[in-house]
Amino acid sequence: MKIKYGIPGNSIDVTNICLTSPKLFHNNIITIPSSDENRAHHFTDPVPYVVKQIIIQTTDDDDDNNYSEIYFDQHHSIKINIKNNTVDVNVIDEYEENKKIEMKLSLIHSKLKIKHGSFDDEFPEQRMATKYLTGNEKILEIGGNIGRNSLIIAQILLDGGGANNDFNLVTMECSTDISKQLIENRNLNGFHFHIEKSALSMKKLIQQGWNTLPSDTLLPDHTWVNTVTWNELKEKYNIDFDTLVLDCEGAFYYMLLDMPEMLENIKLIIMENDYWDLNHKNVVDAILIKNNFYVDYVESGGWGPCYHNFFEVWKKD
Repeated sequence: MKIKYGIPGNSIDVTNICLTSPKLFHNNIITIPSSDENRAHHFTDPVPYVVKQIIIQTTDDDDDNNYSEIYFDQHHSIKINIKNNTVDVNVIDEYEENKKIEMKLSLIHSKLKIKHGSFDDEFPEQRMATKYLTGNEKILEIGGNIGRNSLIIAQILLDGGGANNDFNLVTMECSTDISKQLIENRNLNGFHFHIEKSALSMKKLIQQGWNTLPSDTLLPDHTWVNTVTWNELKEKYNIDFDTLVLDCEGAFYYMLLDMPEMLENIKLIIMENDYWDLNHKNVVDAILIKNNFYVDYVESGGWGPCYHNFFEVWKKD
């Protein structure tokens, strides 16, 4: 079996990529996502500005020149079992799927109030939370900002688990001024989720605007940041987190290097890849893959070197 990507007469062989990429190959199953944009992220773009297809080529056991090809457009997600060479195809109408998610999100919005900011911002993050969260999770959100997505998450927890279930959410926001707005937005909706006004770190941190960096000395125009370690956070809230929601300006890289134990009970990670250094993203990916996580969702946007996969969801079976 050979897997190709492109159009009839102009395609590239992507079989080896499918077999060697931990983002596509898991437990003897090759998973090729729907959407030409998602596929191009994995396979590059052999025919720019043209919507391409996945081409699965099978040959006759007795004659390599005798082969057949099956074409799958961007509306198909494909799973190939390499043990028995079976192909399972799911037709995905992305428009309808996105419409359902946005209708559900609109209903959540109708239940909420926001004093600071607008739900028009951070919309991809809200969609991912709406799509993947059931309301039964125990969630650590790192980088809550003014709480747009925090409010969405809290409402999902209440809808899924009943009164006071939003106690299973801890939102971290280390900016003193921004955390005050987050608290006001939370209280305006009568929620009870925890707000930790610290950064998750083993090191001393200083901050200037959106930029936070490790430092033992306070540089000009910077301020000290309150910090808490992973073990201190768990002891303080007594919650066995199983879900991470990350919008922390690339700091996840440093967290994983210093506190790899934070992944021990995690099953779902919803994140922005807000890195300026692509090597940091590659290191994060390698650590997640080593811990048996795989990518379940990719969306482009944002800025920087991770534009084409700025929004991702990683899962662990």
